[in-house]
Formats: sequence, structure tokens, C-alpha cells
Amino acid sequence: MKKNKIALYVAIVGLASLFILGSVYAQDDINSLQHDIFSTRERPAAIFPHTLHADDLAIDCLDCHHIYDKDGENVWEDTEESDCTACHGLEADGKKLPAMKAFHDNCKGCHAKENKGPLTCGECHPRKK
Repeated sequence: MKKNKIALYVAIVGLASLFILGSVYAQDDINSLQHDIFSTRERPAAIFPHTLHADDLAIDCLDCHHIYDKDGENVWEDTEESDCTACHGLEADGKKLPAMKAFHDNCKGCHAKENKGPLTCGECHPRKK
């Protein structure tokens, strides 16, 4: 009876750990940049395999994610908001670029600089057949 209780306890702790770790690393499941502010689209949301960029290519999180302090230093931490549209809206706001321009400048800029990855509209935003 005591062995059964220990086994049950170990199983519960194991499942809870998997659930917690799974939710912590959920951003790795991101496969597209789907944002609600783009209510009318000419094309589908951009394909964005987060795991490829963050893990396989080891791109620094700060290359995409940012919050700038008064000195212009990027002070974003991975515990903070990661939704680009939380700061970038449909229109420019002071020094903040509109979301679409921010995405295009960042993604296409990196792809062009590295000479890797998609550059055309249809490569990032493929239309389903």
C-alpha cells in the first residue's frame, strides 16, 4: 500500500513538472505570426518556426524581442511580453514602427543580411491551395 502511494506521488509530481515545463517552453511551438490586429489581410499570417530560429539557428532572443530604456539599450527579458503587437500597432506611434513594417524590417532585414531564408511575400505568406 505504501509503495502504491509513493508511485502515485511520483507520477503526480512528474505530470505536474511536465505541464509546468511545457507551458514555460510553449513559445517554441510558435509556427506562424498570427496577430489579431491584422483583421483584414491580403495574405495569410507569416510562417515563423520559432524553434528553428531560437534553438536550431541559436539566434539571440534580443535580435527580435526588444524593450528599450531611456539610453536606447535593449532591456527585454524572456519573462516579459513577447507579443509584438502589444507595443507595435497598425499605425506608427512616435518612434514605434507600425507592426507590419517592424515585422518586415526585422525579418526581411535579417534574411537579406544573412543571405538565408525567405525574402518574397509568397515565401513567408504562402496561400493555401
